Amino acid sequence: MRRTVFACAVLLGLSACAGQPEERADGATTPPITVQIGADPEEAAVYRSLVTAYREAGGGEVELVTVSRGDHLTRLSTAFASGGAPDVFAVNYRQYAPFVQRGAVRPIGPLLEAQGVKLAGYYDEPLRAFGYSGALQCMPQNISSLVVYWNRGLFDKAKVPAPKPGWTWDEFVTTARTLTTGDVNGVGVDSSIIRMAPFIWSNGGTVVDDDENPTRTTLHEPAARAALTAVTELIGTGAMPTKDELAAQGLPEQFMTGKLAMFLSSRVEVPALREQRGLDFDVAALPVLGQPASILHSDAYCIANSSPNPAAAAKFVAFAVGQQGQNITALGGRTVPSLRSVATSPAFLSPTRPPASSQVFLDAIPHLRHTPVTPSWPEVEDVIDTQLQRAFEDGVPLDEALAEIQKQADPLLQKR
Repeated sequence: MRRTVFACAVLLGLSACAGQPEERADGATTPPITVQIGADPEEAAVYRSLVTAYREAGGGEVELVTVSRGDHLTRLSTAFASGGAPDVFAVNYRQYAPFVQRGAVRPIGPLLEAQGVKLAGYYDEPLRAFGYSGALQCMPQNISSLVVYWNRGLFDKAKVPAPKPGWTWDEFVTTARTLTTGDVNGVGVDSSIIRMAPFIWSNGGTVVDDDENPTRTTLHEPAARAALTAVTELIGTGAMPTKDELAAQGLPEQFMTGKLAMFLSSRVEVPALREQRGLDFDVAALPVLGQPASILHSDAYCIANSSPNPAAAAKFVAFAVGQQGQNITALGGRTVPSLRSVATSPAFLSPTRPPASSQVFLDAIPHLRHTPVTPSWPEVEDVIDTQLQRAFEDGVPLDEALAEIQKQADPLLQKR
């Protein structure tokens, strides 16, 4: 029970410590497995439903540890360093490579094969993203992408037509400017590379010199720089929230309270948006600068190498990514299922639950790309995000920010 005590005590009451030891046929007890998820309250409710269904299906006891998304990686690192790591944890593909590098992750492929999981039924792109060092390290639960969330009421009020598939960047900018009236801003786009990358790719640019083995950033090169300049010009129109407005309230909150007509995000926003009374929202494809492009947003279940019961951990993961588990998370709005049969079913696509246009997420799949999977990428991403924020929010010249990215990020990519 040491792991149970650690999770409940150290994680400051953020865990749902409902599991009890499971009695075996010989009278001994097996501690419940611990599963740590980074989730906001509405997401956490979806995962609690998943764990309840697993328990009721005879899967065994699970202690669900839900941590705010902003604290998730820090808590994981602390847990691994102290010897109290969870058996299972969910992490984004952009962030798992450092855990693999230090031997914290047990490759999940053979464990899931023993549970009867057939990878052929899952989308390829997230499986590729979670393949590292020649093995499938973690099992993806979703294949989300970046989309435009839009407020139908604000569009109707401004007499602006709904976004159409294939709309251009210029049409997007015009729409944002038209929607900007009084206390309403037309669009919100945060300054992270995971928001900028699709526009860079759409314009024929790149983020790094080699997606598989990057050695330097390429955001300063003409096609990428032109895409970033287009975002800078959009900011200059006054259609986006100011730095002070962003400090007072985040983009999802501004959208929920009617202060923002559009914002860019992944499927993760849906549970909270569904809870907002009176909010009539939908999703649309990203605008294009050249060719359609979007970015993979995928999380996966990883099994800790230190888990004393990897078979039980794999049993839970197999349920979570299987038909019943993915039906639960799809109905809860949290995920774009990685299992094809669920992604194309009413559990995900039903137009009776917002967003009505969930097909947009599936339509983006042929155009998905992902950022590099390398141990240094989280540090590189921090550098890029910090410098883009300086350019977009603090008025620092874009070329100055791009030069600083080269200076700080390129040496990190060259570390081996």
